[in-house]
Amino acid sequence: MEVNTPEIKTASLRENNVKTVMRCLRKCGPLSRSEICDKTQISKPTATRVINALISDGWLEELNSIKTARGRHPIELDIRPDAAYSFGVNISKTHLSIALVDLKLNIVDTFKASIRNLEHVDQFLKLIADTILDMQQRNHIPNEKILGIGVGAPGLIDTQNGVMKDFALWGKLRNIPISSFLSEHTAFKTKVDNNCNTWLAGEMWNGYAQGCSNALFILNSEGIGCGIAVDNLIHNISGGLGHLSVNFRGDLCYCGSRGCIETYCSTDNIERKAEEKINALCRTGGSCLYSLPIDFKTVCQSIDNGDMLFANILLEAASALACGIVSLIKIFHPQIIILSGALFEASDFYYNNVVMEIQSQLSFNVSSPQIVRRNVSDALFEIGAATLILKELF
Repeated sequence: MEVNTPEIKTASLRENNVKTVMRCLRKCGPLSRSEICDKTQISKPTATRVINALISDGWLEELNSIKTARGRHPIELDIRPDAAYSFGVNISKTHLSIALVDLKLNIVDTFKASIRNLEHVDQFLKLIADTILDMQQRNHIPNEKILGIGVGAPGLIDTQNGVMKDFALWGKLRNIPISSFLSEHTAFKTKVDNNCNTWLAGEMWNGYAQGCSNALFILNSEGIGCGIAVDNLIHNISGGLGHLSVNFRGDLCYCGSRGCIETYCSTDNIERKAEEKINALCRTGGSCLYSLPIDFKTVCQSIDNGDMLFANILLEAASALACGIVSLIKIFHPQIIILSGALFEASDFYYNNVVMEIQSQLSFNVSSPQIVRRNVSDALFEIGAATLILKELF
């Protein structure tokens, strides 16, 4: 099937001035014509020509002016939300979420499902494609208004070819051709990147990192990942943080090194160490209220409820993760760090200790960035995936 790359009035989007105006309105709109000229430094004749073309082609709309005692305010302009749409697909190791997003980053429709029980790669890919087509039909959006599909996925990603290089879904799966499959089955252009990168993009477009040129996004769940932005560019090194070694004599990591941050902080390793502690108690005849297997959420909840049996496990993990983050701070000098993932969401104790460890490990001559927490249930992750497509317009 031929891939549909919508030509929705794109003739007016070919020059840099057009993108400059669109980007200005995305960040600051609505604005009057004179305000657009002031903020973009585009000459009035050029701005007038560009704006009139964008209105004529349906990308911008004029908002009603407001009559006041001093007369009418200048007519303001803004991006038309329904001018175009894109899909944002967020994949974790256990769940799939999809959002239909309009041109103003409003969520029009959403879908969430567990993918634990899927048995084949084709079944997984077909679920994504069928869901996207169902959402499009349900919301009565014609093909020519769909800009494309952005996908944020875990693991190593071949971004040029849109291939998930390895993905632990039902054991080790490799070389999943997600971009070509979705393009063939939906006729929409598809782009894929590591989800830490897309999540950071969502933060920079519509989240905590708006206005920040340097930022870090840290994910702490089954694995440890990070997105790094320097001078407004996101660098594709998302898998590096989890495999920085903080103890050359530490536990053996599956990557072959010892003492990787992931051996301390991943939810799987938190559970493994908690089970080792329970087994040690049983061997010495001690009493224990917890049975095996134990879930990391139970570990976190017990500490938040005042039982400190597993506290040292999370304290050690917080110290290890903070050590890696401090190294990144010294290299990249972020203005903000966003901490997210299942472990941060499950434990205030862990989050607070990571923040305290970062602050205590920073030397006096290194400024401390703002640190915030992002809930994994927020739809911003799907918006971040959609920006893989939307950034072509802005």
